[in-house]
Amino acid sequence: MIVALSLLGCGKPAVDDSATTAGPTYYADVRPILDRTCARCHNAEGIATSFDDPAVVQGLAATMKAYTQSGYMPPPAPAADCRDYQSSDRFTLSDADKQTLSDWSDAGAPLGDVAASDRDTTLEDLDHYDVELWASQPYTPSFTPGNVNDYRCFLLDLDNPAPEWITALQAEVDNTRIVHHVVLFLPDGVEDLYANGVEPHDGFSCSGLGQGNWSTLGAWAPGANPTVLPEGIGIPLPAQAQVILQMHYYNSFDGADHETDQSGYGLQLTDSVDREASNLAAGPTSFTIPAGDPAYTTKKNYRWDQDSEVLAVWPHMHLLGSGFEESITHADGSEECLMRMDAWDFHNQVTANFLAPAELAPGDHLHVQCTYDNSADNPNQVNDPPQDVRFGEGTTDEMCFGFTLVAGT
Repeated sequence: MIVALSLLGCGKPAVDDSATTAGPTYYADVRPILDRTCARCHNAEGIATSFDDPAVVQGLAATMKAYTQSGYMPPPAPAADCRDYQSSDRFTLSDADKQTLSDWSDAGAPLGDVAASDRDTTLEDLDHYDVELWASQPYTPSFTPGNVNDYRCFLLDLDNPAPEWITALQAEVDNTRIVHHVVLFLPDGVEDLYANGVEPHDGFSCSGLGQGNWSTLGAWAPGANPTVLPEGIGIPLPAQAQVILQMHYYNSFDGADHETDQSGYGLQLTDSVDREASNLAAGPTSFTIPAGDPAYTTKKNYRWDQDSEVLAVWPHMHLLGSGFEESITHADGSEECLMRMDAWDFHNQVTANFLAPAELAPGDHLHVQCTYDNSADNPNQVNDPPQDVRFGEGTTDEMCFGFTLVAGT
């Protein structure tokens, strides 16, 4: 869960009150809930107030009660009843969890016995990398007048002597304060990158949508978790692969143009697989959201022509997004839900790695649909008064993508 910084007080001194309470305590009851559901954002390197200090959590007890009871927190997540995905329990609170937080707040937020719980905050991280790819040098974004976005790309060498396949990948984000998103591309040839006398390994300005001969290997935005492929499936890399790390920086606060970042990606690799997978950037790329419209919807349909399995979906919109849905209409007319988010939070863009793949067959149709709130009532509204917003690369533009990981059968 993400608690607004403006609501964070100084907290109160942590007090060992293990002998004075019979109700929920922080160590025995509350910390396990926070570790499971909140710590992916609320940590020392995260995008929200760190929950590492018990005194800070005590000071926020009443706020957490109010936010969780109202449904404001945790942030919106993919609906597990559409299609369940790995660690879906880490993105939602049960009614019992909410009641525990409420009862704990009402009791004065007692700490209890420090030995009463074990910590578990690492399940969303990969346990190792076979290869780590990093931007070649720290970069300070450059924002020109009227442009709050800076796209910077780095050409990186894997130096792999033989073809390999990616079985899992995870972004390593250095400075979450300025990084809007990270994409890892595989280009079909890199000769054109040198055309203007630029050394692409040192970084170069690039389009937010990449180039026509770049295929997507992986993507990250705030809140995203690693992509882990099922056993025996991998994303192919050629021998001596060269990949492009694309960084999108956003000028969201005073001083962002003085921050530095040196992010990267970690990969797990294998030298053989049974089946290959690839990413489809599915979604419309030409739409305009009318000023003031509280529920504008855009969609795109794809007719499928081969036997495949959908392994994962990562939805991506910007600040005006309010809902996302991706589904399949099978050739027999039956409908199957892949991903549904009844609300949207830009800071919580979850990759849903499905527990069971969805089947796509020739004659099926894949649908991607996004809904936006471009009204003055949207707290994320960036224009006063609201203006027409079009598809585009910038954070104040909009996108509608379901990055869909598909494997052949």
